[in-house]
Amino acid sequence: MNRARFLAVLMLICAAPAGAADRGSGSGDGASQDTAAVQIGSTRAFVAWPAGEKPAPAVIVAHEWWGLNAQIRRVARQLARQGYVAIVPDLYHGKVADDAEGAHELSRGLEDDSVLADMAAASKWLASQPRTRGSRVGVIGFCMGGRVAEQAALADPSLAAVVMFYGSPVMDPADLAKLKAPLMGHFGAEDRGIPVDRVQQFEKNLKDAGKEAQIFVYPGAGHAFMNDSRDSFHPDASRQAWARTLDFLQKQLKLANR
Repeated sequence: MNRARFLAVLMLICAAPAGAADRGSGSGDGASQDTAAVQIGSTRAFVAWPAGEKPAPAVIVAHEWWGLNAQIRRVARQLARQGYVAIVPDLYHGKVADDAEGAHELSRGLEDDSVLADMAAASKWLASQPRTRGSRVGVIGFCMGGRVAEQAALADPSLAAVVMFYGSPVMDPADLAKLKAPLMGHFGAEDRGIPVDRVQQFEKNLKDAGKEAQIFVYPGAGHAFMNDSRDSFHPDASRQAWARTLDFLQKQLKLANR
């Protein structure tokens, strides 16, 4: 998919209307958690630490086209409560969108090389921290970040797991041949920008390339079904996808460390 078409599809599938901010689903901030804003390479990142001082596996979180906002910080905190150091690189370098037009403008300004450099900087920062030095690291992304997560895993063979939520997938078999990490993908059956037949072809391409992958399609769910701050939120699909994700990360990042 060329860049112009990808951006047009991204605008369509990510422009779910906003709902009540910080709505439900048990995603409170957790006042006892440690969080920090840190400098990584040429940008900043939000970090959420799990309780305790013991070494922990880590997850790099690629944000949606809205930017590093309150909702994606809650996702990082959720991961921290599960025992992961979660880091969210700011791919927009200080900017956050409140509406689809602004998000489209910001996403158009991104360059693959810059994005992958920010993701690599997050990985390098984790490698420098006492609690995560030598730990297994995974990557997870949503919407625009779903594709970024896949691209990061294709570029960085050290990543141990990749989870993509409704990101427009990289389909080229030659690119998929570079994938080293097990992959889990979550897609909505009603997603207008990533139709089910495209998801099925993605799954086939992964299988043909001999890659370890699990792809799930959720009936009744559209794009951004995990985002509990928007009207696209689908509680049932969200719960099921998150449970599968946590089980996958446990197996690939925690159990593999033992």
